Amino acid sequence: MSYIDTSVIVAALDPSDRRRDQARRVLEGREDKFISELVLAELSSVLARREELKELASELGIREHLVLPAILIYLIKRFDLTYMKVNGLVGLPAIGELYSPMAFAVIWSTKLKLRTLDLFHLAYVKIMKDEGSPVRSILTADKEFQKAKEIMKKEIGVEVSLIE
Repeated sequence: MSYIDTSVIVAALDPSDRRRDQARRVLEGREDKFISELVLAELSSVLARREELKELASELGIREHLVLPAILIYLIKRFDLTYMKVNGLVGLPAIGELYSPMAFAVIWSTKLKLRTLDLFHLAYVKIMKDEGSPVRSILTADKEFQKAKEIMKKEIGVEVSLIE
């Protein structure tokens, strides 16, 4: 079972991305593929900036605000992705309770030294594992994850697989 980082989906959708074919092979593979709410938010942000959304809404005869959810549903079904929700709050000393992915990012930021969104993706993977999901890898097109590759394997038991 693999967690799919947003970068893989974006690469698969971009005809000018040199990693497109590899990203599509990964997404069209039979392995169980999971995404988080962060992937949905990032994809929404990327897609919402495309001017073609207005044209697509007109062509489909639907309201513009419904196009984005329709595209997300299509992508989930097209690539056989499973959305997995994580639960819970975690208490941090002197701060209080934080949503668990946020708490992970705060706790692990000095160890992993990654950008915020990358920390959040790794947080979702760790929490999914902690909640009993058999996540074995995180698939990404983002080279930044290489910085955390050894720590992720050693301390969380998850491989970082980079599509190039």
